[in-house]
Amino acid sequence: MNKNSTTQSYNLNATGGNKYAQYFISVGYVGENGLFKNPGGDAHDTNMTFDRYMISSKVNINITDDLTAKVTLMGRIEEGTQPGGTGNGYDDILSSIYSTPSNAYPVTNPDGSWGGSQSFNNNLLSQTINSGYITDGARDVLGAINLRYDFGKLVKGLSVRMVGSVTSQNRSTTKRTKTSEVFDYTIDKDGNDVYTRYGEKKTQSNSFSSVSTYRQMYGQLAVDYERQFGKHKFKASVLGDTRNTLTNWDLPEYPSNIIGDVSYDYAERYFAQVALSESYYNRYAPGRRWGTFYAFGLGWDISKENFMENCEWLNQLKIRGVYGKTGNGMNNAGYYTYYQTYSSGGDDYRLGTNLGQSSGSFTEKDKLANLYQTWEKGNKLNIGVDIALFNNKLQVTADYFNDKYYDLLQARGKSIELIGQNYPDENIAKERWYGGEFSITYQDHVGDFNYYASANWSCEQSKVLYKDEQKVPYEYLRTTGKPKGAIFGLVAEGFFTSQDEITKSPVIEGFNNIQPGDIKYKDQNNDGVINDFDKVMIGGDKPLSYFGIDLGFEWRGLEFSMFWQGVYNKDVLMSDWNLLEGFQTQGQVYGHAYENMLDRWTPETAATATFPRLSAGGNKYNQGNGWGSSFWLRSGNYIRLKNVSLGYNLPDSFCRNYLGGARVKVFVSGQNLFTKAANELVDPEVSFGNYPLQRCISTGINVKF
Repeated sequence: MNKNSTTQSYNLNATGGNKYAQYFISVGYVGENGLFKNPGGDAHDTNMTFDRYMISSKVNINITDDLTAKVTLMGRIEEGTQPGGTGNGYDDILSSIYSTPSNAYPVTNPDGSWGGSQSFNNNLLSQTINSGYITDGARDVLGAINLRYDFGKLVKGLSVRMVGSVTSQNRSTTKRTKTSEVFDYTIDKDGNDVYTRYGEKKTQSNSFSSVSTYRQMYGQLAVDYERQFGKHKFKASVLGDTRNTLTNWDLPEYPSNIIGDVSYDYAERYFAQVALSESYYNRYAPGRRWGTFYAFGLGWDISKENFMENCEWLNQLKIRGVYGKTGNGMNNAGYYTYYQTYSSGGDDYRLGTNLGQSSGSFTEKDKLANLYQTWEKGNKLNIGVDIALFNNKLQVTADYFNDKYYDLLQARGKSIELIGQNYPDENIAKERWYGGEFSITYQDHVGDFNYYASANWSCEQSKVLYKDEQKVPYEYLRTTGKPKGAIFGLVAEGFFTSQDEITKSPVIEGFNNIQPGDIKYKDQNNDGVINDFDKVMIGGDKPLSYFGIDLGFEWRGLEFSMFWQGVYNKDVLMSDWNLLEGFQTQGQVYGHAYENMLDRWTPETAATATFPRLSAGGNKYNQGNGWGSSFWLRSGNYIRLKNVSLGYNLPDSFCRNYLGGARVKVFVSGQNLFTKAANELVDPEVSFGNYPLQRCISTGINVKF
């Protein structure tokens, strides 16, 4: 793979117009070169590339003094290529990289053939440059119109809006793939070259498929009223909208809403707002399709009170609160779950009179139908404060939220499948999510040196209030009462150091080859054996926190910004055995040996080892028998320099005298430049098995005429 690849981005924008019409046109291109080294020389050579072409336009038209129209048109074309091979493209190569040792085979043999072996019969370089290609194409079109009529001549502050849009998306894939055999090169006792062929040479196959189609029509009608009477300001809206969404020739979706919203503001001091919505979704059973939701909020800017008028250093002290009932319907509705569906074939429910006719039989599809499934709901509370000090140089915002969700979908854990069928999801679960957010920003200038510093922090915690669970003999096995997403597993107590210790200790049932250097587990219930009754919460119990720091300045055309982001109190249960076990994992003949294997247990390193002993073919015991264990629990905490940008605007005088008035900015930026993570085995933002986030350096020129 290439350590470096290039990305190109070009944009051309144009604006203009008069008092009757204004327009904006944008044309853009983004191109990414391949990740793989590709020497060329083959008609089917390829690489991991991506090209995007985009054009968009916006036109604002003042048809009359009262009627305005906004028209938006957008088109996008995307083309991506990747190696062919078995037809999974990039994923094939990435999985091979993770599992193939560096010395598994020579890239090419002395006669120029592809190197390989019986265990590795698909050469990595051959997969990259000699396996055909896959082309992914996308075509997107969007058209939208927004009409607004001002009835102010009849009723001051009254207006009507109409919005309509049509979206069409098409995704397609062309696969032209082939494979090549490999040869294992050896020298026999007589000094002769011996080439043993493995794998299979397949000529190019060709296929085209329409991956997905998506069409959506959207319509909205709204009536707005906004009026101010002295210090009293009113604003009200009533709107209805609907969507017709069609995906892959499926049955259409019809989500719709009727919403009313009223707000009141007195002297920018006291604030009140009320909103009510009726939401509809057609994939619930009749009588269950509508959901009623609401919200109301209050605010008070104390700094505007008369008794605060002498506090010139205080620009804003606003306290606010919002309480509402919300719903989640579309994401969890399922696919017409109130209908019981069947598949043909099998020997379950027969139709007709001929018992020997297997074609006349049907099988119930999983899961059972649920006539009563409906919207998931939540009661949300948010309390916050906004503070501005010293002529708005210092701004502080703090929020506390406490959300209780109910009618969440869950399949009953206590149900016994006596009928041989899974029970449906039901609106029975309850959860609580609570936490806070905080941000602080300071901005000022010294002469013509302008600068700012901003920091934000958020923290969230959760608790499962109710979940239908199987009866368990020990309370620590229950998930109810514990954080959502809590990590359960065995508790590790170091390594076994002797066979005598193994004999005297409780171990997982069914394992007979436990040796020194294997993980020792805690017997939670003291029954003398390790099983799934010994699983406890081992992680995910701390409040998860995110933070960011943003710094920047501007001085005489020079602009600089820097953004850091990070996470703490994050637990990650590692389960990528290609990384954690090394050499030979379960189901593999050979495998990679990563650097962490240097810390494996041996009799000589027993006091310092951080990984179990090496095992041929993988070690299910050290994996925790699929239950996981605290041994593989790692901290997901990290801090990352996410973005740095440096730009320079050429002086206006220079642009006027030498560039015809064009304004020019030269810039360079970098992404993911530095990372400090508690767990350096994987990218803190990407799980193992996926390509880590790339360090990206960009440079360019912006020209405005």
